[in-house]
Amino acid sequence: MTRNVFVQMVVVAFLMAGITGVQAQDFNPNQNQQQKQIEVSDSELQTYAKIMQEIRQEQKSSQSKMLQAIKDNGLEVRRYQEIARAKRKGQDAKMSDKEKEAYQAIQKVMKQEQQKMRSKMGSILKKHDMERRRYVRISQAMQRDKQLQQRLNEIRKKNQ
Repeated sequence: MTRNVFVQMVVVAFLMAGITGVQAQDFNPNQNQQQKQIEVSDSELQTYAKIMQEIRQEQKSSQSKMLQAIKDNGLEVRRYQEIARAKRKGQDAKMSDKEKEAYQAIQKVMKQEQQKMRSKMGSILKKHDMERRRYVRISQAMQRDKQLQQRLNEIRKKNQ
């Protein structure tokens, strides 16, 4: 894997973590209740798998638009990542005027893409008749529950 491809993958992961973080904030109204074990039927898990697949496809499209915004505004992916990391930590990013302008333009695209992803996610959930809160609860349970992960993997294998 070339270094450039690796850096791009890291940036894309970083960018999507921002979208995921926004989604978790938006869809996480009662965190205490979500720490409990939840029951997920096979049917619901199949629906979850379909939703997850569709969301990933949308995220790929969004990721490439965000990556393109970085390139179109004349910043190297690595430099954008450095600036974004510094900003996130509340540190001075030490940017030239040209970089400040590029960063602001990129951030505008990032926010637009995040809004589009929230909207698309809502449409996908509606199409599959699953509430956002339930999707988030299953996602959180998926992170903690190895058996639930295994069941999901089995469903995915059957659907391939």
